[in-house]
Amino acid sequence: MNQNLISLLLFFFIGFFIIPGVIADNQPENYHTTVSADFSEIKSGFEVRIVSPELLENVRNNYGSHGTPLRVERGLYIGFLAPGILYLRGDLNEEEFPLREISHENSKEKIGNHLIDIAFGRDNAKIDLFVKSPDYLIWLDTMYNQEDRDILYEYSKLLNDLSQTTRFEDEKIAFPSYLPNYYPNPYTHYRISIVEKGYLKKKLDDRDISNEQVLKDEKGQVVALVRKDHLYLHNDLQKDERKHFLIRGLLFSMGFHGESLLPDSFFNPENNHQVHLSELDKEAISLMYGGRLQSGIDVEGIRKALDLKLKN
Repeated sequence: MNQNLISLLLFFFIGFFIIPGVIADNQPENYHTTVSADFSEIKSGFEVRIVSPELLENVRNNYGSHGTPLRVERGLYIGFLAPGILYLRGDLNEEEFPLREISHENSKEKIGNHLIDIAFGRDNAKIDLFVKSPDYLIWLDTMYNQEDRDILYEYSKLLNDLSQTTRFEDEKIAFPSYLPNYYPNPYTHYRISIVEKGYLKKKLDDRDISNEQVLKDEKGQVVALVRKDHLYLHNDLQKDERKHFLIRGLLFSMGFHGESLLPDSFFNPENNHQVHLSELDKEAISLMYGGRLQSGIDVEGIRKALDLKLKN
């Protein structure tokens, strides 16, 4: 067994299977705990032995229920955890051991399911993506400030890094005096109107519920009206909350209508002051705009397109 595979085995089983599994086996069913592996302690107090398949079988027989057999997919028996000692088979090679395949599968499922969570809300049964061309130009047409400009520049560049299809003009933003006077127009415009409470209420009273949706703050107050090409945002929002809904509205228009319960996700409804995407958020956005998905597909279509398993 080569050194790289041994390192992968140790990390994979000690960090994710061995320690949580041993603790879970010795706790009542209603006991919950969070476990992290301290590799410095394992190094000093935990012995790892690389053995033949025959010796591994003898070890398993000798320890019986006092140890834990280790298996992976395909029924492959690769080791045994005894008190203070981890026994690993020494005859495996990387072609026989499916660790990378399993890790990749777990990651794919995690990203895909997160994408489904944040793409589908109560108002949409199918996804509706931004078009592939021409480039999108963000148009701030009223009551903006410097922080609004800065966060939109930042996200224009970030979304371009994440997307393989839709592109944003990330060197300029259009402002109130902008009036396109050329044909053909080289941009698709996404307008952002930051407005007073009275004007937003008027727009809400007259809204078309089939094409316009609302965003609410943590108190349940409507702070934005969103449609495919336009965001109306309440001007009373301040600092990070204002930045959050500025970007949340843009992402909503791009097709992200859902929510996440993950504590670090930008799409968690309790994170209304969060201004950065989590790494999983970024992966999901990249998957949505990676070229494999098209507007008009539903949850089942996404699962088929991404080869995802049914969620338990």
